[in-house]
Amino acid sequence: MPMNMRMDGDKTLLECNLCHGWFQFGEHVYKGRNIIAWDVQICDWCLAANYDGIMPDRHPNLIAHLRAKQVPIKLNDRGWLDIPSAR
Repeated sequence: MPMNMRMDGDKTLLECNLCHGWFQFGEHVYKGRNIIAWDVQICDWCLAANYDGIMPDRHPNLIAHLRAKQVPIKLNDRGWLDIPSAR
């Protein structure tokens, strides 16, 4: 089982790569998204809170992860990182 996934009874829980909280992902309940382009999972709360982009200085672990995966980091006009679609 991946380190950012755990089981709680019949529920599959994933760890949000932004807030590091756990959210249900499966069994007809999806409270977050898998961001395939970044190889991360983000909960619905963080997606809503960062709809206009992620501030890189607030999430250095995400930036380090993207660099390690050699994902291009392109900032928007505000200097924030836009969240790609799930697909």
